[in-house]
Amino acid sequence: MKKVLIVDDDIKIIHFLKGLISHKLNFPSQSAKSLKEAQACLNSGESYAIALVDISLPDAKEGECVDLVISSDIPVIVMCDEQSRSLEKRVFNKDILDYVRKDSANSFDYAMRLLQFVYGFEHSQILLVDDSKTTRLKMKYSLCKLPLVIHEAGDGYEAMDKLQEYPDIQLVITDKSMPNMNGIELIKEIRKRYAMEELAIMGISASEEPMMSVEFLRQGANDFITKPFIPEELFSRVISSLESLYYIQLAKKSAMNDFLTGLQNRRYLYETGLKLYENAKRQQLSIIIAMIDVDHFKKINDRYGHEAGDLALNKLGQLMLKEFRSSDVLTRYGGEEFCIILTNTNLRYAQEVMQRLCEKVEEMLIQTSKISFRMTISIGLTDQLGDSFDQMIASADAKLYQAKQEGRNRVVG
Repeated sequence: MKKVLIVDDDIKIIHFLKGLISHKLNFPSQSAKSLKEAQACLNSGESYAIALVDISLPDAKEGECVDLVISSDIPVIVMCDEQSRSLEKRVFNKDILDYVRKDSANSFDYAMRLLQFVYGFEHSQILLVDDSKTTRLKMKYSLCKLPLVIHEAGDGYEAMDKLQEYPDIQLVITDKSMPNMNGIELIKEIRKRYAMEELAIMGISASEEPMMSVEFLRQGANDFITKPFIPEELFSRVISSLESLYYIQLAKKSAMNDFLTGLQNRRYLYETGLKLYENAKRQQLSIIIAMIDVDHFKKINDRYGHEAGDLALNKLGQLMLKEFRSSDVLTRYGGEEFCIILTNTNLRYAQEVMQRLCEKVEEMLIQTSKISFRMTISIGLTDQLGDSFDQMIASADAKLYQAKQEGRNRVVG
């Protein structure tokens, strides 16, 4: 992982920033107290994602260290204080990411957001939509310091083509007044295909109509900015839009993850499984559902304790992640029961895979600080689509019950 480079002659600032970066972001960092030490860091072979550089150092009073780090193609956040404010304007005209004031705690919070952005949003894709090439150029210039991939379109139709060509676009910035398809019409079309938590939209317009921003927001935009815009405002709003989208998607992902096993949860199973089921039904494709249950799990909890039971479930989840394909859906159905959907395969292959899983679980030794033990699993399989996804799960569950009745530690399909 690339490091954060901190250059400041005040050791208290260095310790403060190192602690902040480690505690808030869990990023590695390295420090230097002078231009000479910064040069040594840059020559050491270490890779740096971003640098926090004091504008004035004892051996670099005129911002020479900022120039040094920029020349190494490392994004720079400049740190200023009262004594160096006369240098601010001159340094800000350099190719820096932004600057922060040392005398403001909020400034350092902002710096942490920028650090996280550079680490987490590198190569994020955005789309600028405006029939004016000059405006698009101004927007690109305002955003050129961010690690973004920027696409362009001259109207709404071209924008829709770009979204299809580049499905990883996360933010669209669109003008209202454009030929062929204007910005409002474009937003309507986008929202037919993308929810607000999937793709962010920022409206932009030179119109002086007081309700213009309301019109954009009502149609599905996440934000709005007026022309002529201040580059720093566009810069900050883009960061905020991408951050908001990231945290929404993170919350959604967390809501569908099972913390204990590392697998997806039951909610994810039904949201994703239903789509796979309907697609299989429509296109006459094969999917296999496997219901898996840990044998005598209550005895494990009773004999070894719930901590040991949790460890057993965690080990099983990690084994599944290792054994199955990324295209398979792995979920904890509830308690000690799991559900797996295998795609693009047949029942015979699925039986072989599940039998191998049974054998590996039986061989797996689960160790705590006090005891060690082994466990087995039973598995029921079905490839019969039936009349519904729920019916398919019920069919696999019936096969699981049969496996239990026949003696456990086996696959029935």
